Amino acid sequence: MSSLQPVRAESLSAQVAESIREAIFSGELKPGQVLRELGLAKNMNVSQATVREALSHLEHYGLVVRTPNRSTSVSSLSREDVQNRASIWLTLESRIWEQSVQASQDLLLDLTGIVSNMDDSNEVASTRRFHARVWESTGNGVLVRILDQLTTPLFAFGRLNGDDAGKLSERCRRMLDGMRSADTNAAQQALRDQVEAIEKGNTAPMAALEEREASASA
Repeated sequence: MSSLQPVRAESLSAQVAESIREAIFSGELKPGQVLRELGLAKNMNVSQATVREALSHLEHYGLVVRTPNRSTSVSSLSREDVQNRASIWLTLESRIWEQSVQASQDLLLDLTGIVSNMDDSNEVASTRRFHARVWESTGNGVLVRILDQLTTPLFAFGRLNGDDAGKLSERCRRMLDGMRSADTNAAQQALRDQVEAIEKGNTAPMAALEEREASASA
């Protein structure tokens, strides 16, 4: 009989990764903050090896940066990295929306349910699910993984102001309305607005910091 221990271990590392990911998304763990494996292991009551495996998974999604034999820290995206990720995201997903006139009823129902259940407490998470469901509709697993890896840090580190954050669901509704009416131009414009807002949410804090540093050195 085969042992189930490897399955339990893998599941545990996935739970640790999810816990750390949520702390990054909530802002509890901030860009550039050093993550110490031993401290995390003690706090989460798991082995250091489990934490190491979890951090390796998060590194794959661009949420942490690991320096072998030195340290691990929460990623801190550069302005260029944000712009490149946003540009590629827009290019790839725009092509999906070009085919949105062929959307199935199951897809329309799923997206409608996601948008209907959006509220202030889960808007970012629901927006990620909305886009992920659109990617999944292509049946292209490689494309889904690429878009997931591209956008996860953008959603994690973006700090949208009240106006832009409040419009996340509105832009999803516009995309969905475009899909329903076979108006691909309207859907793609809503997508552009969405990506630009999330890009701005990532770069605005950088601009504010640069301004403060310039004032301090003046």
